[in-house]
Amino acid sequence: MKKVLLMLALLTATATAFAAENQAFWGVFAETRVQKMAGMPALPPLPPGVDAGAMAQIPGMAAVLGMGAPQRTLSVRLWSPGIAPQGATATITPPAGLKQGDRLVLDLYRPKPGETGPGEEAGTEESSFTIKRYWGSSEKVKPGQPEVIRWDTLSPELKAAARREAAEAASKESYFYKPDWTTAYWPTGKQPGRIANDAALPGKYTLTTSYTGSVSIDVPQGVDFLAPIELSSPDLTKLPSLDGAITFRWKPVPGILGYHARIIGMQQEKKTLILWSSSEVQDEPSGGWDYLEMAEVAKLVKSTAMMEPTRQEMTVPAGIFKECDVVYFTMTGYGPGAALAEGQPLPRVQTKTTLNIMLGGKAMGQMGE
Repeated sequence: MKKVLLMLALLTATATAFAAENQAFWGVFAETRVQKMAGMPALPPLPPGVDAGAMAQIPGMAAVLGMGAPQRTLSVRLWSPGIAPQGATATITPPAGLKQGDRLVLDLYRPKPGETGPGEEAGTEESSFTIKRYWGSSEKVKPGQPEVIRWDTLSPELKAAARREAAEAASKESYFYKPDWTTAYWPTGKQPGRIANDAALPGKYTLTTSYTGSVSIDVPQGVDFLAPIELSSPDLTKLPSLDGAITFRWKPVPGILGYHARIIGMQQEKKTLILWSSSEVQDEPSGGWDYLEMAEVAKLVKSTAMMEPTRQEMTVPAGIFKECDVVYFTMTGYGPGAALAEGQPLPRVQTKTTLNIMLGGKAMGQMGE
């Protein structure tokens, strides 16, 4: 009997390991995004009869027309172990409310042997590069800050992690692939995926593939594109002073589970990077701040690494960015999602709203001269 039980245990463990190794993952990610530049006046409305969609096709015009206006995006990723065969297909039947037609056709990305992922490329390193890190809402710098990190003192593991995070931040269209995994993705060149302002996320999504399984997930009514983050302070028609404390105030966003904000400033001549985070704790998630599951958001809010959903104000300490050439602000609000406990692939749907602002700096001041 003991031998039988031992054999069953071994078989169960082997089956579990096999399932984990062969588990595919399917993500549907909905974002409401706003891009702004401090000191830039609001664009006048287009003349009557001028098609904004046609204007956006002119090189460079899409970014200009979209500056300050909320943009909805939907990204689909399907990660599966192994290299899908030639001719493999993956499609999604979306709900009618999404207004994307009857079928989303995913393109497949197959990494080549020996190819490195984002942020893993070898390159030159600045041995004198310095990072100064601040955190928490306050008018003055809190005791014990900043944390000062010199690049040449970091371990190889921390350097590699920093490269990956920087590459992911710089390339939102990165496929985040692993060697010997296939990534299917949407939007594509044939289906650019422009999401209408009156489109709705809820409904049934059915994924059908020829190589890694098929599954459906129902997105409930409470899970939808979030409203944009709207600031009431500071006045972004002017460049805010970086000498004093900067207080950010915003309107509440319905459905938000938590907020996080960060500011990055660069002192080119001193080869110094200044970082500020709204987190009230020094240690933050090592996995970054892209899309977070609801349980993770709740955990981060409880630890004060993330701001609670009722929060409407935060303050950046005075003077920490005053010598920077460029200062860039990012704020993210995380919304509800949907997921299944099992499936092949394993599906999840997540939502967020983001506000990105070129906040100022010496270089921007020179641009206005």
